[in-house]
Amino acid sequence: MPDPVSPTSSTSRVGLILQQLDQLPTLPAIAMRVLHVASSDTSSVKDVCALIETDPALTTRILQLVHRADSGISGEVTSIERAIVMLGFESVRCAVLAVSVFATFEPASAASSTFSRQDFWKHCIATGCAAELIAQQLKTNWGRSAVVEPATAFTAGLLHDVGKIALDAAIPKSFARVVEATDMLRGNIADVERNVVGIDHTVVGKRLAEKWQLPAAMRDAIWLHGQLPQALPASVRNDRLVNIITLADILVREQHLGYSGNYTFPIPRQILLDALGLLPQQLDDICAKLVDAIESRARTLGLGSTEAQDLYRQALQQAHQELSRVTDQLASRNRKLSMRAKYFEALAAFQSELRPDAPPGVVTHAIGQTAAAVLETAVVAVFSMPPGVGYAEVTLVDRTGERQQSHLIEMSPPVESSADAVMPERPVPGDGPVLAVGPNLEWLIQAFSPRLAGTGRYWICLEADGICIGGVVWGAEAGEAQRLSGQIQELSALTGGWSLALRTCQIRDEARALSEQLADANRRLQSVQSEVVRTRMLTTVAEMAAGAAHEMNNPLAVISGRSQLLASTLSDPRDKRSAELIFDKSQKLSDIITELMHFAKPQPPQIAPTPVSAIFDAAIEQAKGHSPIADRQIEVRVGDVPMADVDAGQVGSALAEIVLNAIQATDPAKGRITLTASFDAFSHRVVLSVTDDGCGMDDHVLRHAFDPFFSARTAGRRQGMGLPKALRWIESSGGSIRLESRTGAGTCAIVVLPGARQAKDNPVLRASQGS
Repeated sequence: MPDPVSPTSSTSRVGLILQQLDQLPTLPAIAMRVLHVASSDTSSVKDVCALIETDPALTTRILQLVHRADSGISGEVTSIERAIVMLGFESVRCAVLAVSVFATFEPASAASSTFSRQDFWKHCIATGCAAELIAQQLKTNWGRSAVVEPATAFTAGLLHDVGKIALDAAIPKSFARVVEATDMLRGNIADVERNVVGIDHTVVGKRLAEKWQLPAAMRDAIWLHGQLPQALPASVRNDRLVNIITLADILVREQHLGYSGNYTFPIPRQILLDALGLLPQQLDDICAKLVDAIESRARTLGLGSTEAQDLYRQALQQAHQELSRVTDQLASRNRKLSMRAKYFEALAAFQSELRPDAPPGVVTHAIGQTAAAVLETAVVAVFSMPPGVGYAEVTLVDRTGERQQSHLIEMSPPVESSADAVMPERPVPGDGPVLAVGPNLEWLIQAFSPRLAGTGRYWICLEADGICIGGVVWGAEAGEAQRLSGQIQELSALTGGWSLALRTCQIRDEARALSEQLADANRRLQSVQSEVVRTRMLTTVAEMAAGAAHEMNNPLAVISGRSQLLASTLSDPRDKRSAELIFDKSQKLSDIITELMHFAKPQPPQIAPTPVSAIFDAAIEQAKGHSPIADRQIEVRVGDVPMADVDAGQVGSALAEIVLNAIQATDPAKGRITLTASFDAFSHRVVLSVTDDGCGMDDHVLRHAFDPFFSARTAGRRQGMGLPKALRWIESSGGSIRLESRTGAGTCAIVVLPGARQAKDNPVLRASQGS
C-alpha cells in the first residue's frame, strides 16, 4: 500500500484536488434548465417539453426511458409531452439528470487502465435499480408516506459513487494507485483514498453535487451512504433515501454486480431493514427482479447490450474469483499455521531438553536437534564461541537427534592477520537469518564440512548484544536461502530462543570460571599480603639498620682507635689484654654494622648470563670459608640446564648462606647435602635446590626463617642475617626462595631464578656441567 500522506501535505493536496474538480465538465446547460424548470411550482408541462425538445439526443433518451420494460406503460409513446404527463415532473427530472451525468462521464473514455468505468457504471446502474425497487416496495407498503419516489431513488443510486469517477477524471494516476491498493488489501476504497490522496469519494461527490446544484436530498445520499442509520446527522433532508442507497449498495456488492472497490460489509443488513420497515422476504423478491431491471436500464443509458444471462455469468465469475481468492488465502494461512506449529513444537522441544544448569555442550546438542528438524537436513553443526576466547566448541547432530561428534577448534588466524579476521560475519539487517558461509568461517567448518550434505554451506548466526556467540551450520544445494525465505519470521524467532539459551549457559560458565578465578585470586592475595608485610618489615629493618650504622660508625671509630692506642701504651699485661679485647669487640661490632649496611643498601645487581655450575662452585667455596665441611657429603647435580640471568656474586653469596645453614644443620660426621639444578621450559625459570638431611625446622622457625636477627640456635649463634641477606640478593636478581622442612626430616631450600634470554631465543644454549 502506498505511504499515507502527512497532515500538512494532505491539506494542500485536497485543495489542489478540489481545484481540479472545478475544472471537470458541468452538466449540459439544457439539463440544468430542465432541472430548474421541473422543480418550479409554476412550471407547466409545455415549459418542460419545450426545453427537452431543443436537445434531440436528450429527447431520444427520455423516450427510451419511457419504453423500459418495467415502466408499466403500454403502447408507443412518441412525444415528450405525453411522456411527461405519464411519468410526472419528478421522474422526468430524474431521467434528465441520469442521462446527463452518464453522458458527462462517458464509459468508453476510461482514464486509467486499472479502473474500469464500464464495470463501475454497471455497479452504479445496479445500485440505482435496486434503490428504485426498494422505493417501489416501500411505496407499496406505506403509500404516499413512503416519502421517496422510485425515480429519485434510482437517480440517487446511479450517482451515489460519482465521486470515484470524478477522482479518476481529475487525478487518474493517483486514483489508479488507490484501486490497486484496494484490490490488494480487499478493504474499503474510501479508507485507502483518505490515506493516499487525503480525501474520499463521498466528500468529492458531495462537492460535485453542490457544483451541479443537485437537490439537497440527493447530495446527502451521495455524501452519507454507507453509514449506520443512527449515525446520520440531524440535518439530513431525507434519511430514508440515504438508508435506501446504503441497502441497495450492499445488495449489489453481495451479488458481485459491477465494480465498487469496497470489499467490506460493516453494516448488518437487518439494521437497514428495520430502519426502512422491510421484511427479509420482500428483500429476496427485490433481489430476484434486480438483474432484469439492470438489463433494460443499462441498454437505455448507453452501456451497451447487457443481457441478464451475461450479468448472471459475470456475477458468478466474480463470485468464483472471490471464492478462489479466499480459498487460496485460507490455504496459504493453513500452510503458514502448519509451519508456525512446526516451529512452535520445535521451540517447545528445545526448551524441554534444557535444564537450568545445562553446559554449552548440552545446549548446542539441543539446538542441533531442533535445527535438524526445522531445516530438514541430514546433519547440522552447532558451534558455541563465547566472547573473548580463542576456540569454538562444535557439536554435530543428525536428523534423528543423535550427537555424532564433538570438536574443540582453536582459532587460527592467518599470518599477518588480526584475530578479528576469523570472526564470523553477522547478518546484514533485512537479509534474513540464513546466510551463505563466507571465507572467514573456513577455519571452523573445515574440520566437519565433509559430514554435511549438499555442495553449499549455509549458516545462521547466533548473537547477543551485537556479537556473534555461535551459529548453526548445515549443507544444502544452491538456493537454500530462497527455500527458507517464507520462514524468515519463524526462523528469526527460533534463532532468538537459541541465542538466549546459548548466551545464558555461556554467562553461567563465565560466572563459574570467574568464581574459581576469584578463589584463586584470594589465595594469591593472602600470599601477596604476607609477602607485602614481610617486604615492609625488611624495608623497615633496612632503614633502621642504615640509620643505626650511620649513628654508630663515628663512636665505634673513636673506641676502636683509642683502645688500639691504649693497648700500645699500657705495660700491665692484664690492662693490655683488656684494651685489646675492647678493640676486638669494637671491630666485631663494626663488622656487624658493615653487614647491616650491605643488607640495607645492597649493591645494584649486575645481571649477566651465568652458568649454574659456576654459582654452585662459588657457593660451596664461600661456605667452606665460614664453616668446616668435616665429613659431610656434598653432591652437585646440574644436568642439561641453561644459564641464569643473575648477578653471579650476589646469587653465589646467597646460595653460600643457604649451604652454610645446611652444613650447620647436619651431622659433621655423616651429614649429606645435595645441590640440584633443573629447568622449567614453560615459565623459562632455572630451579636450584639445596637439600640436607639435618635436624630440620619446626613451624615457628620455618615462619620466621627470613626475619632479620632471627636464629633458632642459642649457643654459638650468628647474627641471624644470613637468610634475610640471601633473600634480598636473590630477589634483586628477579628470583625467589622457598623453604620446605620438617623437624628431624631435613630441609630443602628451593631457589627459582630467571633463565638467560639467550636460552629463550636459542634453546640449544646450555650451561657448562660441573660438580
